[in-house]
Amino acid sequence: MPNGVIAHAKNGAFDLHGLKEEAREWPGLEGMDLVPMVTSAQRFDWDETPWVWEQGFGRQTAPEFKVVAIDYGIKRNILRLLAGVGCQITVVPATTSADDILAMKPDGVFLSNGPGDPAETGKYAVPVIQQVIHSGTPTFGICLGHQMLGLAVGAKTKKMHQGHHGANHPVKDETTGKVEITSMNHGFAVDQATLPKGATQTHISLFDGSNCGIALDGKPVFSVQYHPEASPGPRDSHYLFQRFADLMRANKRA
Repeated sequence: MPNGVIAHAKNGAFDLHGLKEEAREWPGLEGMDLVPMVTSAQRFDWDETPWVWEQGFGRQTAPEFKVVAIDYGIKRNILRLLAGVGCQITVVPATTSADDILAMKPDGVFLSNGPGDPAETGKYAVPVIQQVIHSGTPTFGICLGHQMLGLAVGAKTKKMHQGHHGANHPVKDETTGKVEITSMNHGFAVDQATLPKGATQTHISLFDGSNCGIALDGKPVFSVQYHPEASPGPRDSHYLFQRFADLMRANKRA
């Protein structure tokens, strides 16, 4: 696939040869860990809830759950929707250890979206995710978090030929039969053919049949490839945040 460069010059004078060389020499995303460029430098708390007509954004003042969100490039509206289902959220940098995360005694752990090759970021993120899963803590991943959860359970990821981008991607939830209109922005995918026993495919793309969600059998752990917070449906996928809350509630009662 050809690469391109977008350039701007006020005077209209472009070094076309240099720009072509820049595009030609770009190494691609495979093997690139881009998370250090976007993760937070230090932990912080979040309590802002989703926007409501004629009220604006609110605050979660009576949280039911304590959630640690690992920031691989997290989006604000994910945090808002988590707060909206009763979560008090602490966002931590991508390199935070599992011991530090579990020491906060969270009711749940969230694995965020982010850029780059999941296999490369997974070199330090996957062992953390594996320890979180082993602890029995309910876990929910989106996009890069989904891909690295797949790696953590023994699946493989692959670079897609074109990737999925845009806000009109139909995805089927195979656990309910429901079809959602979703937003996607990813160039890698979990290879469903490599999913091990105990990891069930829960969502598929109706464009190309690629994997869009997994859940671990008998464990409160699941993830999706798309962006439920981006609201292209507009609220087709918001149930996933409630699903996470339900898992945390059930785990607390167990």
